[in-house]
Amino acid sequence: MRLSVRSRLWWAGAGLLAIPLLLLVDRRMHRLQPYQAEWLTAGDGHVRALRTGAGDTTLLLLHGYGESLLAFRGEVEALGPRYAILAIDLPGSGLSENPRGSHSLDSTVARVGDLIDHWSHGPIVAIGHSMGGEVAAALALARPDRVVGLVLISTAGYGLNFGIGTEPLSTSERELASWSVKARELLVPIEAPDWLRDPPDMPDNAGSDSIARIAAAEILRDFDFTALKDRFHEIRQPTLIIWGGLDPLIPLGVGREIAAAIPHSRLVVLGNSWHRPHVEQPERVVQEIQEFLTPHWKP
Repeated sequence: MRLSVRSRLWWAGAGLLAIPLLLLVDRRMHRLQPYQAEWLTAGDGHVRALRTGAGDTTLLLLHGYGESLLAFRGEVEALGPRYAILAIDLPGSGLSENPRGSHSLDSTVARVGDLIDHWSHGPIVAIGHSMGGEVAAALALARPDRVVGLVLISTAGYGLNFGIGTEPLSTSERELASWSVKARELLVPIEAPDWLRDPPDMPDNAGSDSIARIAAAEILRDFDFTALKDRFHEIRQPTLIIWGGLDPLIPLGVGREIAAAIPHSRLVVLGNSWHRPHVEQPERVVQEIQEFLTPHWKP
């Protein structure tokens, strides 16, 4: 049954604003020597990226909607000494440029594919959260020549709890969602100078309020959060699926459906986590990722 506009607006607000403000934890980290971000081309735009570590296999880190690569600070710190890391702000998110073209899943995958072709080498294990998980899974389907493994954390692709991706959003819902991105920065900032220096060649207006709101609305307009519902079964790469048992945005039942669909997958449920287990319980998530990587891809 289709929800009324008022009900859908309430759920959109609850999912995209209340959840980030009430349930998410930002674990701030300090370094004696901050990492240095880079400004890299990705198709028709530029993205803020962090490349660190070394090894034959690259871990590609893709964050969720309205966030940035800073969400993976714990994973970068723990996995960087053992593996090559490429973490990015997805196009239109964080401090990355808002690209000129569409924010559809196919367009986003094409940009990320261009990025890995130009700025990385060798096999890739794509690690994605929520919207970034859907991009990671779609990249695995499009580029099996490069993506050899997947870690999907509370991934989108099957649909969201309150209807985003199953029905078009109204103008009011998109505006509310775009403003929620700025509210989210109260707890999930897109800059952390003591941990990551901005790229020296980044434009002065990168990450500005107006650009961020426009990009956030455009992403919700173009991106299909259900695009892989009938395609997860096509994934052949070994896949680790991590889910928060208390996730209200993409419930655990969705994770079980996805795990059942992907042939070579294992589902790990973190009972006390919400929608961002990699931020809420980074040590546990890192442990699970390391155990997943070790048999297949040696440091």
